Amino acid sequence: MAGCPYCLIPLEKMKAKAARVRGAVKVGIPTFFHPNVPYNVLVLEDEFSNMWSHKSEKEYAIGDEFKVEASNNPGAVAVWRVKHDPQEAVGSVLDLIGGIGVGANSKIVILPTIEKASHSYFRDNTSPEFLAAVLSLLLEAGAKIENIVVASQGFGDVPITAMAQKSGLVDVCQKAGITPLDLGQGEFEKVNQFEISKKVLEADLVINLAIEKMGRAAACQNLFLALKKENYLAQIYLSSEGEMAAELNLLLKNMVVIGEAEFVQRSNKLTTFMGLVLASKSAANLDRVFNEIAQSFKTPEIVKDVAIGDIPIAGRNIKEVQYNAETF
Repeated sequence: MAGCPYCLIPLEKMKAKAARVRGAVKVGIPTFFHPNVPYNVLVLEDEFSNMWSHKSEKEYAIGDEFKVEASNNPGAVAVWRVKHDPQEAVGSVLDLIGGIGVGANSKIVILPTIEKASHSYFRDNTSPEFLAAVLSLLLEAGAKIENIVVASQGFGDVPITAMAQKSGLVDVCQKAGITPLDLGQGEFEKVNQFEISKKVLEADLVINLAIEKMGRAAACQNLFLALKKENYLAQIYLSSEGEMAAELNLLLKNMVVIGEAEFVQRSNKLTTFMGLVLASKSAANLDRVFNEIAQSFKTPEIVKDVAIGDIPIAGRNIKEVQYNAETF
């Protein structure tokens, strides 16, 4: 890690395993960013004597042990705050859904969102920071860089290479020693009615790295880029995108979805800060939870039939992080 800008000594990550409540207060006055009241503000302390504040729906007494429970339910969605370090936040949400379990021989395919030839601050595409965080996390977990593929394709008129270059994602890949892959130039294999990229099917782990957008089912839509373009165009005339996403999610049993939601686009395409990251093994559940948190003006058609009450939530409760992000 970089050194401290004030005392110049090297910094070391300290991963806490436990925390206790050192202070607690109940808040009953709503604000724009914290509309759901009452809620509790806790002061937590870990085993290294580090202290920080934490918003919680659940009440605690001073001295109580504070725990965040993981979920092994395949439909669970983990929600966590991004605080200065995207890698720490991504690692936390993955732990909350049971981890990813990669090794030196694991073949990994990362599918970032690449939709437009635009700079990263527009948040049309996965940000370079989140792709770099995921790559660092995989390497720390024991994966080998030669076994990691960053891949996508374009269904529009703009070449995928131009979009990836402008977004800054190519620079991240080059620094890591990875050559980005255009899935459209590779082989596809027929599975049921779908023609799916052979690279994706053969991977031990597929990471659907979607950047969430209000009023969109971004994680579900990013799945479609694993299909052959002609096959995708044919399928949307035969069934709904919701049905396609559900079937693909079942076929790709080796997939984990990470939803980037630190800075996101509103329905009007302007960006706003939400400071979140989500993870799940269900793209539809993740999209549904994100739009519930953001209080999107319109629930995306793809996930409109997904019942929010049936989705197990790990990490941060929806009401703890929910506010009308469409208007702020």
